[in-house]
Amino acid sequence: MTFQELCSKLETKIIASYEEGVTLEQAERLAGEFLAAQLRVSAELKVKDLDSRMRKTGLKAAKAVVYMDCGKSETKLTEAGKAAVVDSDEAIISEQLHLDKAEADKSELERYYDIFLNAHIYFRGVAKGSFGG
Repeated sequence: MTFQELCSKLETKIIASYEEGVTLEQAERLAGEFLAAQLRVSAELKVKDLDSRMRKTGLKAAKAVVYMDCGKSETKLTEAGKAAVVDSDEAIISEQLHLDKAEADKSELERYYDIFLNAHIYFRGVAKGSFGG
């Protein structure tokens, strides 16, 4: 099952729990299921975090190459001019977009982790019969 399929399945279970209700036994199973989902998110988050870090390092290196090439130009550029050349380079723009996407993907996984944590806590509370009312 893909990660997106897992998230969709769990979202359906959350909706069903408040629309239809859950028994104590179902809540106990759901608490475990959301705990297992946190493990899956954690593994996915590790991959996305590494991807993001590697892209950030690659972007810095690419920017350094473009910046150094500015110094080889016959036209002397100010620091602001060099920064503008670096920021407008198509390869840099592309790498920045990839980095932005990687960081957004990582943030999305962090939100899923938090949602699944809250669902786990909620269903564990239901399974224990404590509703906080």
